[in-house]
Amino acid sequence: MHQRSSYTPPDAGLTWLPELGYWTVEEPELCRAVLADDQFSSSTLTTSLGSFGRGKVEQDCPYLVDILSRWFVEMDPPEHTDERRMLQGHFSRGMLAKWESRIVEIVNEVLDGLPDEIDAVTEIAQPVSAQVIGLVMGLEDVDSDVLHGWSNDISRFLGAVYRTDYAVKAQWSVENMSRLIESQISSGQDNRLADIYQDCDIRQSVAAHTMVLFGGLETSARLIGQVIHASLSLPVNSPRHVDAIVEDSLRGFPPLKYVSRIAQSDVELQRQTIRAGDLVMVSLTGGRDVASPVLAFGMGRHFCLGMPLTMLETRILLSEFLRRFPAATIEDARARKDANQAYHGFESLPIRLGARSCA
Repeated sequence: MHQRSSYTPPDAGLTWLPELGYWTVEEPELCRAVLADDQFSSSTLTTSLGSFGRGKVEQDCPYLVDILSRWFVEMDPPEHTDERRMLQGHFSRGMLAKWESRIVEIVNEVLDGLPDEIDAVTEIAQPVSAQVIGLVMGLEDVDSDVLHGWSNDISRFLGAVYRTDYAVKAQWSVENMSRLIESQISSGQDNRLADIYQDCDIRQSVAAHTMVLFGGLETSARLIGQVIHASLSLPVNSPRHVDAIVEDSLRGFPPLKYVSRIAQSDVELQRQTIRAGDLVMVSLTGGRDVASPVLAFGMGRHFCLGMPLTMLETRILLSEFLRRFPAATIEDARARKDANQAYHGFESLPIRLGARSCA
């Protein structure tokens, strides 16, 4: 291990953590600079597993590692460009317009008939996000709890890659998803993502499915919980405030706290040297300056393809929630935040809905 200076300028936003073996970048402008810099690679899984997993995960769960390494968010150009292009049309404005009416129906179906006391995570955020991503992927016949279970297993592992037990559970979920996809393909069932990857290796199709499932379901479910909590924490709220609530939540509490990068060469930042091969954790918390772009969905070539979908379903859900339940209140004493430090969100968000609007 090469020698590093222990000096970190005050408020520099760049810190080397020797006990963890990586850098953190926190200051928003510096985060944007790193995310836009081609000297930092997105292909970080192998390095992360080597640093934290000590080779055990790769030995015990080779199928999982192979599938995750095929996610295009793990790639740099030109591979990243080619893979991203295959999915780009699937999240176009035309596709969003096609899905919007069904997303409205999903939201209404979930909100209809809710009892007065609910958990907004398990009874609103999770079923809405799972059904919407099922619609997008062509997995509408798969139970929402199953989709969320698969996604949750993957997210738990990605938030703690040193946990072999998490890796085993994530591999089990990926294998189950793979069997479902292969069954749909062999029986000629409609599967929108599989159709895009019909000329590719089946593992590439599985990789696309798991990436979209994790990115779409987890991001949306966590964001929905955050915006419901934020809206009910305000002294006054109404559907007119939806855009501001969503943007403020994304700035201060992005669903994914950090993305990782690897320095491909020595890089000088803030009077410090990040060495080639160093792991860098870049914060997606964008600060409170509304003039600066939100970082929650990344930026540049890795800007999240699913951002328009996530924003659409979140705005539809929050608007309808606030319209229907103007007297809703949070039971903050019973709310539980997500224990996984890689994410912002709630494990449980108890709410009393109160009087319903008749409008």
